[in-house]
Amino acid sequence: MDDVRTEALKSALMGKSYNELVAAMMLAQDHHKELKRQTSEAWDDVCIIARQIIPERMDADQIQNITVILPDGSKKQLLVMDQVSVKTPPENKGALWEWLREHDAAEIITETVNSSTLAAFVRQQMKAGDEYPVDICEVSSYATASLRKAS
Repeated sequence: MDDVRTEALKSALMGKSYNELVAAMMLAQDHHKELKRQTSEAWDDVCIIARQIIPERMDADQIQNITVILPDGSKKQLLVMDQVSVKTPPENKGALWEWLREHDAAEIITETVNSSTLAAFVRQQMKAGDEYPVDICEVSSYATASLRKAS
């Protein structure tokens, strides 16, 4: 929280009774819970549009990319890209590290394996038709809409 907001909140609440402070805290918790719910719904909408509606529409229209005009008037290239999501259950962490070492990918191992780096590695393996740790990790692939700078 920024200092100005913190000081304003402290100033508004400092002289309040404990009952009033608890009421304010509970109101803030309820507000936070509602915002999390709204954020979750909004993200669901983003995923439906980007991962289902746009890819299905572009596939049906048989187009690879299209220039679109954003609400601010700028132009972007809309295309559908293949993405990969990889999750490793905690009990498979050691097996994954061993698998990566055996497949010349030990360089992506640190204290943990960065999920984005692992997903990129698995995506490359899939694209090349090479082996990837399907029995160790939960791998799902999906298409998603992406905006790029228009040429």
